[in-house]
Amino acid sequence: MIGAFEVGGAIETEYDQVGGAALGDPTGPEADAAAGGKYQTFANNAAIYWHPDTNANTVAGQIRDKYAALGNESGTLGYPVTRELSTPAGNGRFNHFQRGSIYWSVGTGAHQISGPIKDKWAALGWESSPLGFPLTDVAEAGKADGQFTMFPTGAIYWSSTTGAHAVWGSIQADWIRAGAENGRYGYPTSDEYDYQGGKAQDFQGGKITWKPAG
Repeated sequence: MIGAFEVGGAIETEYDQVGGAALGDPTGPEADAAAGGKYQTFANNAAIYWHPDTNANTVAGQIRDKYAALGNESGTLGYPVTRELSTPAGNGRFNHFQRGSIYWSVGTGAHQISGPIKDKWAALGWESSPLGFPLTDVAEAGKADGQFTMFPTGAIYWSSTTGAHAVWGSIQADWIRAGAENGRYGYPTSDEYDYQGGKAQDFQGGKITWKPAG
C-alpha cells in the first residue's frame, strides 16, 4: 500500500523508477483504460499509463493537462511510449506517444506535435532547430487539407500535395502579408534555400526572395 491505495505490477515498477515521492500518493486504485490498458492517478497531477504494446509510462504536469485535453489514451495520441523526459539541453520536457509527442517549455507551454509536421521538425533538429519549441498544437490550416504548427521564429506548414516545409524570417513575413496559405502564393513547396546572394523559397503560386540590405 502507498497511502490509501495499492500500487502494483508494471505501474509500481514505473512509480519506483521515477521516484514515487515526486508523483505523490495514488488518488485511486488502478483502473481500466482503453484498448486493454490500465492507468493510475497520483496526487501531484500525474498518472501512469500501461498497455501491453507500450509498457508503463508516467505523464505529469502541463504535459498531462494537454494529454487530457486531447482525450488521454483514447484520443489522437494513444498511449505514452516514454515517460516524461528532459530535452537534451535541459530547457524543456517531453513525452512521446504512439501517434505523436507533447513538448513543453517555460516560454511556450505544452503542445502536441505529430505526423509529417513532427517529422519535418525532427529533421530540422527538434527544439534545437531555428524554430525552437512549438507554440501551438498541430492544427488545420485555412486552405484545402493543410495543417500547421507555429513556433517562436516561424512555422511548419503541410498539405498532401506539397509536403511539410518550414517558413520563417523575412520570407515568412512577406508570405503572411500576401495572405499566407490563403493568398496568391499558397502553401510552401520547398524549404528556404540560398539564391543569388540571398535566400528564396518556392510556393504553389511562385517564389519569394530575400537579399540582405546593402
